Amino acid sequence: MKPLNLIALIAFLVATAWVLTRSPESVRGIQSTYYTCVSPFVSQGSTLEQKIKHFNDEIVHSEELSLRLQRSEEELHILRTKVKHLEKIAEEVDSLRDALKFPQREKFSAVTANILRRNPSTWWQTAVIDRGTDHEVNDFQPVLSAEGLVGKIDIANDSESTILFLTDEKCQVSAKISGTHEVGILNGQRTQSEDKPILRLRFLSPNAKIKPGMKVFTTGRGGLFPPDILIGTVMKYRSGSFDAEATVRPSVDFEKIRTVFILTNA
Repeated sequence: MKPLNLIALIAFLVATAWVLTRSPESVRGIQSTYYTCVSPFVSQGSTLEQKIKHFNDEIVHSEELSLRLQRSEEELHILRTKVKHLEKIAEEVDSLRDALKFPQREKFSAVTANILRRNPSTWWQTAVIDRGTDHEVNDFQPVLSAEGLVGKIDIANDSESTILFLTDEKCQVSAKISGTHEVGILNGQRTQSEDKPILRLRFLSPNAKIKPGMKVFTTGRGGLFPPDILIGTVMKYRSGSFDAEATVRPSVDFEKIRTVFILTNA
């Protein structure tokens, strides 16, 4: 045993023996004095114990709040995903509704078709639709959407057909610029795979007053495409020595197009 512990034990025994030799009144006085001295420490210990318990309760409550917050964030993420999905569905429904009204609005006979598939290597040139000769679809018929001219039927089979988009170099259209007397030949031009297609309108007058933002429509010449079908909007105009040309942004979004109309009475 260490000397300090031995001294403390001896002192405790001496004190105990001394207390036992005292009269009852003296013992009660000593007890009263002891309790008076110890009482503040006991009270502080009890207060400290309550604070520790309260702190532990706060920790548990904080953990519960953290779990609730995490669950709320997960539920919010799920709700946001659902809202985006519903917004996408609503957008598709509105687009389909406008598309279905388009033939009635334009007063022509048409077959409605959906795009089935597109080849990544010819994404801006062709697409396969779910209508063919069994629905009065034939080669070279004009193809439109609610936004404007899409192209023409390239190959018609029994139940499927291939569209040649307006953005292909081989699809040429006689076009005019609204607000002017300018008429030219419009066709697609080669683009990088990551770029959206741009159209090229050639054989314009070198001194024509053409400005960006002007609308481009079909003329009806050649007998393939009906007149006054919207093609796009002028982006740039370049004048040369003998003629001029303009770059045109298509009115149809060829990246998102899903529903088309094949004119059967063009």
